[in-house]
Amino acid sequence: MNILLCPPKILLQHSREEWSTLQRIAPLVIATCSSQLEAVSQHLGNDISLRFYENFNDNPLVELDLYHFAKTKRVTGVYFLAEIDVLRAARISDRLRLTHGREQAALVFRDKFLMKTLVQQHQMTIPAMARVSSATEIAVFIAEHGYPCVIKPNDGRGSQGVVVVRDDESLNQYLLQLTPLHFHNLLIEQFIAGEAYQINALYLQGKPVFISASRATVSCLDFLSGSTLGLVMEDDNPLHQKLIAYTRRLAEEVFPCESNTLLHLEVFVDGQQNIIFGELACRLGGCFVNEELGAAFGLNPRMTWLAACLNHDYSLEVIQREAQRRVGQLNVPPASGTLISQPSECPLPFVLRYRATGVIGRRYDPMKLTNGEIVSAIVEGKDSREVETNLQTLTQWVMDHTHWE
Repeated sequence: MNILLCPPKILLQHSREEWSTLQRIAPLVIATCSSQLEAVSQHLGNDISLRFYENFNDNPLVELDLYHFAKTKRVTGVYFLAEIDVLRAARISDRLRLTHGREQAALVFRDKFLMKTLVQQHQMTIPAMARVSSATEIAVFIAEHGYPCVIKPNDGRGSQGVVVVRDDESLNQYLLQLTPLHFHNLLIEQFIAGEAYQINALYLQGKPVFISASRATVSCLDFLSGSTLGLVMEDDNPLHQKLIAYTRRLAEEVFPCESNTLLHLEVFVDGQQNIIFGELACRLGGCFVNEELGAAFGLNPRMTWLAACLNHDYSLEVIQREAQRRVGQLNVPPASGTLISQPSECPLPFVLRYRATGVIGRRYDPMKLTNGEIVSAIVEGKDSREVETNLQTLTQWVMDHTHWE
C-alpha cells in the first residue's frame, strides 16, 4: 500500500479513471482536506481509499495520524503533489524507515536560504540575499544593496507574504504590519529586473523525459495583484537551449533529486540573457501546468510520475521527448466583488482546453496564494509569437464575457 498527500484542487483536476488506473498499479490511500469532502467523494467514488482531515495544509496531526496508519498497513511509499506536503511526506517516509535522509534532502527545496546558498556554491548567479531577524538587519541590507528589494517568508509558497519594497515609505508601511514572530522566518533579496521564466521537468530513472521552458507574461506578484498570467512556451532557440542546459545542471549536479522526480524552476533572464536563479521545487508547477505539458508532450506528467513511483518496473521508454505542439497557458484571477456571470465554454478555435471554476454569486477578494484563479485555459499556435497573440485574444474574450458586481 502507498500513501499520497494531495490537496482537493489537484485531485479534482484528474479523472476518476486516471486515479483508478493508479490504484490498479498498486493500492493507494489518498490523504486530503475535508473542505471539499463531498466534491472529492463524488468525483472519485468508491474506487479510491480516502482519508480526510480538517485544515489539511496546517494541521500538524496529519503526519502523526498517517504515520500510525502506515505502521498498521505495511505502507511501502509516501508521495506528494503539492508544495505544502514536501517536508511532511519526507518525515513520514524517513520515520517509517522507507527512506533515509529524505527529509534533509527535501529541506533544500523548502528553505530558500539553504536552496540559494547551494546554488551559489556551484558558481551560479543568485540575487544578493540574507536572513533577517530585525528591522535593523533589513535596513543594513538595503543600505548595502539599495532599493528595490524583496522580502518574503523563507519557507513560503505560492508567493504568499512576498513584498517588494521600493523606498523608505513602503519599508515603514511593511514593518508596521509585522510582529516579532514574523522575524523568525524572513529572507530579504535584491530585486531582479528581467523576464520571468518557468521551467518544468519530468525525470524518470534519473533521465529527463521532458524539460519545458515558458516565459511568464507577468510576475507572480502581478498575478496576485489581479493581472492575468500567461505562460508562453519558448520556441527552440538559443535561449531555450540555454534554459534547458541550466535546468539539467541543477537537477543532475546541484540538487539532491530522486531518480523519479518532477521539478518546477523559476528564473529571471536579464537584458544580456544571463540567467539568475529564483527557486526550484520538487513538484510540478501549479495552475494549469499539468494540462499545458500534457498538450505539448502527449503524456500526463503527474500520472506518469506517480505510475513510475508505484511500479519500479514501469515500462515507459525513458527518452527525452520533444514538444509535439507549441502551447501557452492562461490563468485569470478573480476581481474584487461578486461574480455575476462567467462563460463555461470557449468557442475560440485555438483554445485546446478551457476551465472556468468561478462560483456565480460568490464574493471574491484578491488572491492570497497563486492558486486561486477562476479561469484556466490552454491555447496553441505555430510559434511562441502566435501563442502569445492567442493568449491576448483569449484574455480579452474572457474579460468581455465575465461580469462582476
